[in-house]
Amino acid sequence: MKKHDTSTLPQLEQVAQKLYPQLKAGDVIFLRGDLGMGKTTFTQFLLKVAGVKEHIKSPTYTLFEQYQVGAVTYVHMDLYRLSDPEELYFLGIEDLINPQHILIIEWPEKGTGVLPKANKEISFGGNTSNRTLTITSN
Repeated sequence: MKKHDTSTLPQLEQVAQKLYPQLKAGDVIFLRGDLGMGKTTFTQFLLKVAGVKEHIKSPTYTLFEQYQVGAVTYVHMDLYRLSDPEELYFLGIEDLINPQHILIIEWPEKGTGVLPKANKEISFGGNTSNRTLTITSN
């Protein structure tokens, strides 16, 4: 079980609450940062704010999980275990890139050349007890 510094969880939740109203179907969000910086935890907060009721799993081993909220499908991808960007084609990336989907992608550098351009990038820096988040809109 992953341990998180609980002092930074409210920060992640606040950022998720502020980001959610800015999202629209078709958006692509890249999450960048080292292991253990809170990318998956942030995504779980964001999906809860969006209205996902079911348990939100980490896609570390499945590479992606989908959640339907109304007419929008949220696709949470974790590409850490991806060996080659071409593997995304075997996962059906063409179907996941959809104007009714919002893609939230951890480790997007593993999909360089295959992934679409991001609308927003969130960089997780610092350390687990003093986390910094930088959001860039493209």
